[in-house]
Amino acid sequence: MENRTKFNLKENIEIWKSELSQNSNMTLDNINELESHLLDEIDELQRLGLNTEESLLIAKNRIGNTKELTAEYGKVNKNIYFRNKIIPYLKGILLFMAFITITNLLANLSLIIANNVGIDSENLNYVSIGILIFLSLALSIFAYNKYKNMSLNSRKLTNIPFLVSVIVISKLLTFFSTLFITRSGSFGISDFGNLQMNLSVYNLLFGLFILTISFVTFYVSKRENKVKISE
Repeated sequence: MENRTKFNLKENIEIWKSELSQNSNMTLDNINELESHLLDEIDELQRLGLNTEESLLIAKNRIGNTKELTAEYGKVNKNIYFRNKIIPYLKGILLFMAFITITNLLANLSLIIANNVGIDSENLNYVSIGILIFLSLALSIFAYNKYKNMSLNSRKLTNIPFLVSVIVISKLLTFFSTLFITRSGSFGISDFGNLQMNLSVYNLLFGLFILTISFVTFYVSKRENKVKISE
């Protein structure tokens, strides 16, 4: 006799809630309300003698499929729909700004540290480039490992108050470090100029990389949607 994995009601409800949360029309309160109705329906069906899996399936059908619920709540949550559409773009912009401000700060710090340890102008150029490349590789490897292990918590990384705090603090530290560099007589103008040039090229290349990834992701998702529609 074939062994069948025990049906996990809680896990399946969480999957159902996750599918609902991906729709911009739905709020957390809406989803919690629907979950309450779903549980009531399941209890009623189980009292009639149905098993847990059957009760969940019928209860979901009674409440409505995702498209129906999205359309229904979209009429009520018009303002929320617009806000939820804007927030992901806002988070993306803030995340990019945070990364750029951190690279600016690290570039200034590399110049200060290099001057204190006696690194000459030629080697400083390579050191600054190396730091920027290392930062990019470290972040890429970290993000890939988290994604591969399904442990990447994007909500923490894209929390708006957190990103704004990172940007403000990095901007302030960058301002004071730039002020220190320009007022200190131990830093050459050419050193600071080369550093800023490297940083500008790096920001340009990084921006092009992000744009390329965005276009590829957009067209892949668009093609997948066409395949699903045709099926």
